[in-house]
Amino acid sequence: MKTIANPVILILCLILFYSCSNIPQVSRKKVIGSWKVDQMVSIGGVITDSTDLKTVATQNKPPDLSGRELKNTMVDAQKGNFSRFKDVCPDLKDAMEFNADNTATLTIHGKSISGTWQMNEKSNGVIFTGSDKIKVLKVNIAEVTSNSMQVDEPSPLGLVRLSYNKEKK
Repeated sequence: MKTIANPVILILCLILFYSCSNIPQVSRKKVIGSWKVDQMVSIGGVITDSTDLKTVATQNKPPDLSGRELKNTMVDAQKGNFSRFKDVCPDLKDAMEFNADNTATLTIHGKSISGTWQMNEKSNGVIFTGSDKIKVLKVNIAEVTSNSMQVDEPSPLGLVRLSYNKEKK
């Protein structure tokens, strides 16, 4: 009985290690490419609906935004217009490009930053380090498919989920 159990346990352990080692590579392959922000999918955390927007705006007021301006900014972002969204989400990534050689370019409100990237320990996000080694950004990936990616961004209003589309080359 022992002679059969030992090889079976060894095979099961090898299968487990192999399946665990494949998790980062699968996520990494899906992340590689050029991504452009499309729209705000949902708002989590503090805001649950538009009636709470005014309350949150007075408690955690972003710079230069009143309740009405904030509501218009959020509605515009949900429709895909992010021109006024930089006051609410200062690290909004307009576009992201992740290359297979671990180089990356992030465009934050029209300004490009080059650097390197790597998957985080849990393989649910990307850690971007700028070429100056000072700017370190985290991209928290909620969901990624071959053509779309949803990223959670912190803001003064709570967690904001943004949808990115993969650009065809």
